[in-house]
Amino acid sequence: MPVLTEAGFRCFRPRGAYYVMTDISAFGYADDLEFTRYLVKEIGVAAVPGSSFYRDPRDGAQQVRFAFCKKDETLEEAARRLEKLCVK
Repeated sequence: MPVLTEAGFRCFRPRGAYYVMTDISAFGYADDLEFTRYLVKEIGVAAVPGSSFYRDPRDGAQQVRFAFCKKDETLEEAARRLEKLCVK
């Protein structure tokens, strides 16, 4: 979570899960789909669009989910890549 916070995400602390939901509104993208495409293409980090977890996709349109059940090396590389993010 500290890496995500430093990168500009507002994090929702998980309660025993292996993923964290984040608010992406500080980045200025229209929605979670546009933002996750940007993350994969330009940053090289994948996240799940938050809208996929809501009955009404608009409720999650400014959220993405990151999983952290990964090898330490993978998480360290993701942290390095996330340094390239810019809050708009």
